[in-house]
Amino acid sequence: MFKNYLKVAFRNLWRHRGFSFLNIAGLAIGLTAGFLILIYVSFELSYDRFHSKTDQIYRVVSDLETPTGLLKESKPAWAVPYHMQKEFAEVESAVRLWKISLLANKNGERYNERGLAVDSDFFKVFDFVLLTGDREKVLVEPFSIVLSESMAKKYFGNQNPIGRPLVIEDFGFVGNVTGVMEDMPGNTHIAADILVSITTFFTENYSPGMNDNWEGYSPDAYVLLQPNVSPKVLESKFPDFLERNDGDNMRKREVYVTLNLEPLKDVYLHSDRYRTISGNINNVYILSIVAIFILLIACVNFINLTTARSIERAKEVGMRKVIGAKKIQLAFQFIGESTIVCVIAFLFTIMLTALVLPFFNDMSGKTG
Repeated sequence: MFKNYLKVAFRNLWRHRGFSFLNIAGLAIGLTAGFLILIYVSFELSYDRFHSKTDQIYRVVSDLETPTGLLKESKPAWAVPYHMQKEFAEVESAVRLWKISLLANKNGERYNERGLAVDSDFFKVFDFVLLTGDREKVLVEPFSIVLSESMAKKYFGNQNPIGRPLVIEDFGFVGNVTGVMEDMPGNTHIAADILVSITTFFTENYSPGMNDNWEGYSPDAYVLLQPNVSPKVLESKFPDFLERNDGDNMRKREVYVTLNLEPLKDVYLHSDRYRTISGNINNVYILSIVAIFILLIACVNFINLTTARSIERAKEVGMRKVIGAKKIQLAFQFIGESTIVCVIAFLFTIMLTALVLPFFNDMSGKTG
């Protein structure tokens, strides 16, 4: 019986192949458009959520009250993370991330690369995959650098890069490669191809007093809190912390600082801070609604076309009833045909999505 249903269903689809093509194509195109938008939305919502301790990681941000107004800064002063880790037991680790452009020189060829100068606990706070090297030691010593996998291949080919030198021309030092990490994924707002130990820039040749600099606001800062620590309770201790360390200076400069903790998972889509490169949660909401409407329209269109065709088959239904067909058998027949159309449309949707996705990623600026 089931085999007969399939035979009749495919026979009807083939007999009316123009209509069948229109129905399948309409459903497949609608599903493809909806799926592409939902893939984009899912990617946006996944930013920075792959870290195992995401719920314990917070970005330190600053409100600067000046005589001319309030500035919502995405960064604290250089000294803040360093002293936070020393003075608060609630802070397990504190990491500064200073975005820098690096001019690397290899055998006379120069390349501008995305760089980050970071504290030694970088791989303790964030779960970026380190392929080679000790997570606790690769960024401790001055002039230590960690390359992404693509950078390691670019500069050293198939050779082992560990222990090899790489000239960083614009900063005037020779870096020592201490580790290789996987290329950072696309769904993170932290992006770099080369990591440099931040102690490199605290040597006598550069700025030895940066750990006590309460005026410079160059690096982003992240803290990993101990388990079960309330960020609000910790924030309540920041005014005394600033008063102890920088109170006189704030009054002298007439710049009064308030420190806040911003959850890592909210930085990309929800932050309104100055100098934050981020997405837009409103766009995510709008696109989600658009995707749902496209899918609904595709489904309604499919139902309307299928219903219109069923009226034309009234004679067939009457003949089947005359020869003894029951209602349940007729129902299975029509449901089976609709199911076959849906399955075929879904298969075309998968193929179309795979075909269009690279172009969609280029258009949307996403690589994940």
